[in-house]
Order: sequence, then structure tokens, then C-alpha cells
Amino acid sequence: MISIFFSGLVIGLAGAGHCLGMCGGLASMLSMGGNSKPSWLIFYNIGRGFSYITFTVIISSALYFGLTEYYTEAMEPLRTIAGIILILMGLYICGASKLILKIEKSGRFIWQWVQPLAKSFLPIQSSKQAFVAGMLWGWLPCGLVYSTVLWSVSLGSVTLSMAAILGFVIGTMPSMFLAGMFSQQIKNAWNRYHLKWIFGLSIILYGAYSIPIVKNLLSSIG
Repeated sequence: MISIFFSGLVIGLAGAGHCLGMCGGLASMLSMGGNSKPSWLIFYNIGRGFSYITFTVIISSALYFGLTEYYTEAMEPLRTIAGIILILMGLYICGASKLILKIEKSGRFIWQWVQPLAKSFLPIQSSKQAFVAGMLWGWLPCGLVYSTVLWSVSLGSVTLSMAAILGFVIGTMPSMFLAGMFSQQIKNAWNRYHLKWIFGLSIILYGAYSIPIVKNLLSSIG
């Protein structure tokens, strides 16, 4: 379980560039807005993480308890799909492909209903409001979240799914907090040290390794 948690953590950390692009603007607003308080950014990110965890628990519980006889058979296809999406996300972070954006569009049918409600909580005026806003904005279409949730629910148990998504949520926190406080410095470092290649390739390699057929092939070679 610890290895699964750290795997989720690494995916969250490696996806920093995408997190900055998707939610960095709102994080900056919460950190540096005229009347904002540091605690609002904390509660926003707790709410965002809560939405990811809730989403994963609902799906994994439905599969594990409602479709038990099919769950084992579905794990390999789910891991394969999740691995492919992770590879596409890594390619996007490297700037090599934008195909992942087409996959993210699949979540827009839900987001079109959630977005008006999410916008109604802006501008944020309290910690409670920040938490609810984080929960709602957590449904923003995101290929990195989609692939991680798919990978999490394909692990065979609700407990392992929870460990994986919790690691991912914690892994996304540093980029979100730093985006608010040091947004310009992060952008400069991101370009200067070519971090998009480091993080992008990390996700590509992990995505490839998480595909069962690739993992089995490497095991047989080893």
C-alpha cells in the first residue's frame, strides 16, 4: 500500500506543470488577491482534493461491491487505458502532443452543469466558501485527474484506490501552494531548467510501466 501511495504522490508531483496551467490562476488569486487570506488557499485545495477522493471512492466502491464478478476482468483494461492517458499527459507536458485535450473534452458535459455553480462562489470571501469552491472546481476537466482516477480504481480494492488518490492529492499540493506565492518564479524556472521534459518524461515512463502488457514484458526480460 505504501508503494501505491508513493506512486500516486510521484504522479501528482510530476504533473505540476499541468496543475499550474489548469488551476494556477485561481490559486494565485486566492494567495495574492486584495482581500484574500492564506487560509483560503489551504481550504480551496482541501476541497479540491476532497472532490478527487470522493470521485475515486464512488467509482471504486461501485465496481468492487456492485460488479465484483466483473471487477477482476476489468482491471487490466482500466490500467491499460489509464497508462495510455498518462503517456498522452506526459507528451502534452513535454509540448509534443495535444491529443490529451481531446480526452479532457469528454468531461465537459458534466462541467457545463457544474461550472455555473462553481463560478457563483467567486470571488471567495471565507474559508468555507473556499472549501466548497475547491470541491466544485475539482470537477474541471483534467486528463491528469482522469488517468489517475482510472489507475486508482483499477488497483483491485477500495483501500488501494484510496491510498493511490490520496498520494496524488498530496503530490499536487506543492505546485498549487507555490503557484500562489511564487507564480512568476516558477514559470521562469520551468522554462530555464526545462522542467517540462523532466516531469513529462517521468509521467510517460510511469504510464508505460503501468500498462500490464508492458509491465509483464519487462518482468520477463528481467
